[in-house]
Amino acid sequence: MKVSFSFTSLLALSSLATGSLASTFQSAKWAAIPPDYNTALQFLANISPEGASPGAVGAAPSKSNPDYYYHWTHDAGTTLLEISTWLNGTSDASGSEVYSKKLADYANCSRSIQTIESPSGIGTAKFMMDGSAFTGAWCNPQRDGAAIRAISLISYARWLIEHSKDVSQYYDGKDPSESVIKGDLEYIASSWNADNNGCGIWEEIRGNHFYTCMIQRRAMIEGAQFAAQMGDTGTASMYESQAVPITGNMTSFWNNDKNLILPTINSNGGVNKPANIDSQVLLAALHASLGDGFYIVDSDQMLASVVAKTNAFKPLYPINTDTEATASSATMPIAVALGRYPKDAHNGYNSGQQGNPWSLITSGMADYHYRLVETWSTAGKVTITKATGTFFNQMKEFYGIAFTNAYEVGATHTSDSDTFGGLLANTILSGDRYMVQVAHHTDASGLMTEQWLCGEGTPTGAPNLIWSFEAHTSAAHHRTAASRIVYGN
Repeated sequence: MKVSFSFTSLLALSSLATGSLASTFQSAKWAAIPPDYNTALQFLANISPEGASPGAVGAAPSKSNPDYYYHWTHDAGTTLLEISTWLNGTSDASGSEVYSKKLADYANCSRSIQTIESPSGIGTAKFMMDGSAFTGAWCNPQRDGAAIRAISLISYARWLIEHSKDVSQYYDGKDPSESVIKGDLEYIASSWNADNNGCGIWEEIRGNHFYTCMIQRRAMIEGAQFAAQMGDTGTASMYESQAVPITGNMTSFWNNDKNLILPTINSNGGVNKPANIDSQVLLAALHASLGDGFYIVDSDQMLASVVAKTNAFKPLYPINTDTEATASSATMPIAVALGRYPKDAHNGYNSGQQGNPWSLITSGMADYHYRLVETWSTAGKVTITKATGTFFNQMKEFYGIAFTNAYEVGATHTSDSDTFGGLLANTILSGDRYMVQVAHHTDASGLMTEQWLCGEGTPTGAPNLIWSFEAHTSAAHHRTAASRIVYGN
């Protein structure tokens, strides 16, 4: 059984390379990270590992130094959202069976932990792998988890409906609900505006967080659509009505003076981030954007924030002085290694130490580039705004990737122009450099850690971090889609 996306098919890109682009296209050799089958197995192995409750998702198998062997609601949700993408993308019966079983077990485990006594109920950040409550000190509540879980299970439920399967155990339409999806949606609808005491995805600061609000907005909108599909029309209207003020309130995250999206507003204790640059903004674009014009990947706000983030991290880590790296037995150009935020003081083991680049965030930046290609392709044009031009100019300055006279503000390049195809191809090339950066710091077996030491690039932190696998397989999937758009394969 293979995963539904053929990562190795990306190798064919190298045969399309001509002229000066040939060496850059060698990055496609790596398109294979993870060695697709082996890493998929490692990814899946973290779901329902031996001795754990079926459906529990281990953030990483390590139980000490660092101790990551817990079921984090957020990490599990992003993982199973990726698995649902595999499920919806495969025609292989054996693959469907495996993925569906993982999702069904996850749904049952999730419903169980929704109902047990825990520090913050549905908003509790993490649980023991046997499905019991974690009662130690932690940053609770963390309200993004219920939203990403609802989104992943709505995706699964829609697949079941398409295959004539019953989904009443996952959404029952009752009030109060006894089902996992509606339980999460009801929690979001009643708590999204409760206070500014919720924890962000890094579990270090309390306040109102961009990522949390974005993922809650998506959950309310998709939840409304799904409730209507299930005939629960009154509840659908209520969810839809909740999405409106969430959307309205989120305009406060844009700071025109700083020209970026603020990661947290109304801060109420925790780590101070004076630069207001945080990778949660990038991750929100990947996990929560609906393509409806609101903070979408090619919005001026998101592009400006991504440029600011890359500018901040390039001088921060010594390994970013390297411009080439070896991956898949070839020397290839690389992009900037990225971390969570400037002045991060968690080194993968302890706080109060120098933070490092993260694998999942660097993969996420690659993913972002590929999704830009998909977005511009759907629109059939690239309009050069100040933010778009700055994004392309940064690509030129940092990586030498450019087209002459393509960045005049106000210009629109439509899909029937050579410049349009060139802009999309160059965006793929830039994304590939982030993928090569990840490959260079990834074990030959496909083992992916949380971080790399900022000085020498040695893998560090939790080994086999499931979020690193998820981020990379998502990037590889979107690269496949982007390459088909640009190169037709």
